[in-house]
Amino acid sequence: MKVNITQIRQLTVQLNQSYKRKEWQSVRKIDKEIYSMLADLKAQPAVAESLRRDILQLKKVHLAAMTACEMEKEHLGQMLAKFQNQREGVSEYQQVEMAGGFIR
Repeated sequence: MKVNITQIRQLTVQLNQSYKRKEWQSVRKIDKEIYSMLADLKAQPAVAESLRRDILQLKKVHLAAMTACEMEKEHLGQMLAKFQNQREGVSEYQQVEMAGGFIR
């Protein structure tokens, strides 16, 4: 497929909007489209060179999006750890209760 400037600019805008809105499924879809487009560009070095400026802008937004994904992943990991700790506290209540430790 021949890659054009409009396609690159659309991907750049879509990716920028999607990651800022934390629409991670959309980011994933766009990431796959970028991968496919870059694979096509490997076979078209003259086209890639003519689109260099727009490709570099897409790369910049792509890097920002991947950084945001990584930060979100870390945030979710922290939340899951917190929930796990809370669950362990609830489990302790259940164990005490089952052992007859609560006066009712």
